[in-house]
Amino acid sequence: MTPTARVVLRWSVVGAAALLLSMLALLFALSFVSGARLKAPLERLASERLGRAVHIAGDLEVHWSLSPELTLHEVTLGNPPWEPQRPMAKIERLYLKLRLLPLLRGALVLTRVEALHPDIDLHRDRTGRANWTFANEAPSNERAAAPPRLPPIQDLLIEAGTLHITDEIRRLKLSGTIAAHERASDQDPHALGISGQGTLNAEPFALQLAGGPLVNLDPHRPYPFELSVSAGATRLESEGRLRRPFDLGEFELQVRAAGSDLAELYYLTQLALPNTPPYRLQLRIERHGARVHLGDIKGNLGSSDVAGKLDLDLSRRRARLSGELTSERLAMSDLATSVGRRRPAGAPQPAPPPAKAGDKPPKDAQDRLFPDARLQVNRVQGMDADVHYRAAAVQAGASPMKQLALDIKLEEGILTLEPFAFELQQGRLAGTARIDARQARPQVHIDVRMKDIQLDQFKARSPGAIAPFAGVMQARAVIDGTGDSLHRVMASANGTFSAILPHGEVRSEVAELAGVNVLNGLGLLLKGPNDHEPIRCGIMQFHIVDGIGEAQSLVFDAKDVRITGSGQVRLGPEELALQVRGQPKKLRLGHVRAPIQIGGHLTDPKVGVNLFATAKQGAVAAAIAAVAAPAAAILAFVDPGLAKDEDCGALLGSAEAGPAAPLKGKQPPAPAPSPPPGQPLR
Repeated sequence: MTPTARVVLRWSVVGAAALLLSMLALLFALSFVSGARLKAPLERLASERLGRAVHIAGDLEVHWSLSPELTLHEVTLGNPPWEPQRPMAKIERLYLKLRLLPLLRGALVLTRVEALHPDIDLHRDRTGRANWTFANEAPSNERAAAPPRLPPIQDLLIEAGTLHITDEIRRLKLSGTIAAHERASDQDPHALGISGQGTLNAEPFALQLAGGPLVNLDPHRPYPFELSVSAGATRLESEGRLRRPFDLGEFELQVRAAGSDLAELYYLTQLALPNTPPYRLQLRIERHGARVHLGDIKGNLGSSDVAGKLDLDLSRRRARLSGELTSERLAMSDLATSVGRRRPAGAPQPAPPPAKAGDKPPKDAQDRLFPDARLQVNRVQGMDADVHYRAAAVQAGASPMKQLALDIKLEEGILTLEPFAFELQQGRLAGTARIDARQARPQVHIDVRMKDIQLDQFKARSPGAIAPFAGVMQARAVIDGTGDSLHRVMASANGTFSAILPHGEVRSEVAELAGVNVLNGLGLLLKGPNDHEPIRCGIMQFHIVDGIGEAQSLVFDAKDVRITGSGQVRLGPEELALQVRGQPKKLRLGHVRAPIQIGGHLTDPKVGVNLFATAKQGAVAAAIAAVAAPAAAILAFVDPGLAKDEDCGALLGSAEAGPAAPLKGKQPPAPAPSPPPGQPLR
């Protein structure tokens, strides 16, 4: 052995001997410190570290060694200053066995913990303050509190524990029991058991958590557990594991979920999820600190399939959800549920909006074209999102769609759908929507375009059915409104709706749909089942003010007759009040041209011939004469390329000579400028 090695070895032995002597001296000195003398300093130290009062009402027993043992009787852990009414925890007897050497380095390692009759009371108020976070600051959008990470415990025993949870944000009240044994038994197949019952959002709630043995836990090996939750119609079953025992910020779960509406998961997850039909899903959840990954999502929402992955960022007070979801087949009725078109059986019905004077609400709110399900503004304000959804095929009655694209963004209370696009078999519907929910009454802007819509794809499902109309339609709607439901938005809407049919035809089947001889009333002399009348150009434009759409241009130029009209569409009560009249281009003796009345509800229109008005044909004809806006404005609003259509340009040019009927009340906002020709629709 070299001299240097001998010196190092000598000093190592001396250092170890000195450390051992120091430890023996410390233990010898501590042996004279009784539990009574240690109780006050221990209470003071614990209170300073936890930021709240810790009180030991009973005896404190201490056994000093390299693994000190402490037994505390009648321990009370107080609440933060904002909730002084009751203690957070009471423990009849608490036994702690720990390692001395790590403690000298500032690390707490508990080799055994025993708690007899612990009574734990957890509470979060409606402002977001929680007594388990050990922080007194008011909620903000700063960094969120980290998930709790308890010190390593090798052996844990809990006898006859009780648990009470009151969460005013989740509307949760739960009372339950806690039991932790060293190992499973025939009487209790799980070593750890937490069970509770109560209410969540006024619905019955039950929770069951079962874990593995709690003896000789290795802080570097995963700890398995099972969790089941029942909340109203919601059922969650999962198997998971903590990557490190007692570190609640590192875990993974395999979850199976079923329920009547995904939106009801808000009270469990604090996420503003959309309304859905009954669902059944399975997914894998992995948490790494403030990041949560929701992977391998697959299942069904109603009759639609769904798959994908999502990521949840919990590092800030307002969580952020991002990711991608896809469907091979989407039923339009399932998508309509997200805006309240249909609700699960037994779900509460929202209060109807205040009716305007003269409005007649539909007999059944479920028959509304514009649903009245209310947007939960407080939920939208509480999170951010950036989610992309794609559906390969969409089933929408007799008119299947090829695909759907929907990009959902939510940022600080502003929800945007930009863009959303439906690809029909023949044509495309696309647009944007913006909901500003930063105030109690959201402001809504919608801009929707329909491009190259082939009308002959819309027909009945019966075998051999023929579409009543044919041609390629272009249309656009720009609407601004206020309200927390689509029905309220439309009832207060201001904007413009325009549609143009450059070339097409009307077939005799439309008479059968109306149940009256509408075609003859308009001067279209179609007799056989295959008869049709060519349409050179059709134009429809409504200016919308305070939820009432007034016909500004309503004219169809057919081969032998020009059809004109006027009237209103009242979007609040969803009523039609329109008149149309055919004006033959050639003199037809003996032909009575009676105005056609179109009334009833938007979902159930009533069409009839106003025979009483035939004696006043001249007056009625003047009253319902076509009123056209400037041709360039209508064509540019819908599609600038239509300006090259000779028939539509000639039709509008001839109509412009007539007087324009002014709108009463405030004017709708000017339509948004159209993109240059050739630019794709968004």
